Amino acid sequence: MHTSTRLRLATSALAASLLAATGSAQAAPEYSVQRTGPLCAIAQDPASYNTKYLDFFAALVQGQGDWLFRTRYDLRTDFGTTALGWRELRRLRDALKARGVELMVVYQPTRGLVNRDKLTPEEKARFDYDLAKKNYLAAVAQFRQAGIWVTDLSPLFDERDLGTDYYFKADHHWTPAGADRTAKRVAETLKQIPGFDEIPTQRFESKVVGLLPKAGTLHKTAGQLCGTSYATQYVPRYETEAAGEASGDSLFGDESTPRVALVGTSNSGPAYNFAGFLQQHAGVEVLNLAVSGGGFDSALLQYMSSQDFHDNPPKVLIWEFATHYDMAQQSFYRQAVPLVNNGCEGRPVALKNKVKLHAGANEVVVNGKGAPLRDLRGGDYQVDLRFSDPSVHEAKATLWYLNGRRENFKLEQSDRVDTGGRYVFELRNDPDWADLNLLAVEIHGPEQIPQDLSVEVSVCARPAKGESPLTARAD
Repeated sequence: MHTSTRLRLATSALAASLLAATGSAQAAPEYSVQRTGPLCAIAQDPASYNTKYLDFFAALVQGQGDWLFRTRYDLRTDFGTTALGWRELRRLRDALKARGVELMVVYQPTRGLVNRDKLTPEEKARFDYDLAKKNYLAAVAQFRQAGIWVTDLSPLFDERDLGTDYYFKADHHWTPAGADRTAKRVAETLKQIPGFDEIPTQRFESKVVGLLPKAGTLHKTAGQLCGTSYATQYVPRYETEAAGEASGDSLFGDESTPRVALVGTSNSGPAYNFAGFLQQHAGVEVLNLAVSGGGFDSALLQYMSSQDFHDNPPKVLIWEFATHYDMAQQSFYRQAVPLVNNGCEGRPVALKNKVKLHAGANEVVVNGKGAPLRDLRGGDYQVDLRFSDPSVHEAKATLWYLNGRRENFKLEQSDRVDTGGRYVFELRNDPDWADLNLLAVEIHGPEQIPQDLSVEVSVCARPAKGESPLTARAD
């Protein structure tokens, strides 16, 4: 039998069996494809990955069958972050803890750790699995040392013969089966968190509702580089629904708002049903605020910018992300930590102004202009910006200090999130910057500046260490 005929029949049979499980009468898709064989030489050359998009897939290697892997991300052996990253993570955790919010991380393992069995014998020999596992477990231990709840997902490593694989053959997302297996273990950790037993419980059920097609991102990249094509992979698609009444009294207070919130990447999006499986295994409602294409930080910053977070903070904030993200991005923590306590909202303000923006630099506040010069030490103060147009997703601030030094601070959020036009950030707190006195703040408007765009700027003191968010209200 010709190869293309065998693949077409196999694809049809798989899709038909999955559709039978769903009770659907829709026709199974049929494909006539020729197996592509090993990757072309171009795809195996790191120099070929010369754009921002391609760099994410550097560099592809052939696995068994149609499986592909990325050497940099899927077969990495280093995990965790720098000393600065761990210190800043703890600082974020401490700020949330002071508000009664427990921080939990879902540290998604790599495709190499979980689906190593899909590598060719040659690639498996090159991949130092033991070192990768050791370093992953060390990162888990360091999360815990920082006071952050995290699930050890190593029992899911090196899986074999489980029906549906944890990852797709050639896509950087987990399958719904992988999301389910992860959620089951994450739920076990979630139930150990103090205060979890105070959250109203409810029964949830997950069921197959159809097929999830996946034309893998690694396959697409291989096609772009080699001109080859691959068959679409199909797996069962799931949805989760409540199956009973919630326990506890939810008629009073704010108990109608879920007490567990999930922020994360596209892996927490509806396609893979991670939030639904988490509800099923934990028995509590989960507020899913994940942002597809938002990277490591967008969902978290968007949620903490919202009024809902400040009015009804969750008991547990679950943060899902992959291991390749840089957890030592200081600019992220300079925005995230002050957002925990809502920036300058309700705090005494040292400088305040509202300015209509024009192209180029706009001087928005000046220390000592129309008032005595104040001591605005960088290590003690923060800036709160509110643009009149919520569509602003990129701007730049220039911070001038009395000794003539300046810092350019880029404000950028994914266009997939709703910032409400608000950005909050701390002044620089490095050892050689913390004692500098702020002179002025300039705002450079976006390149395509909306008509009549204005910005309201406030400069206020950061909360003192250990300060309750309710103890420093404006008069």
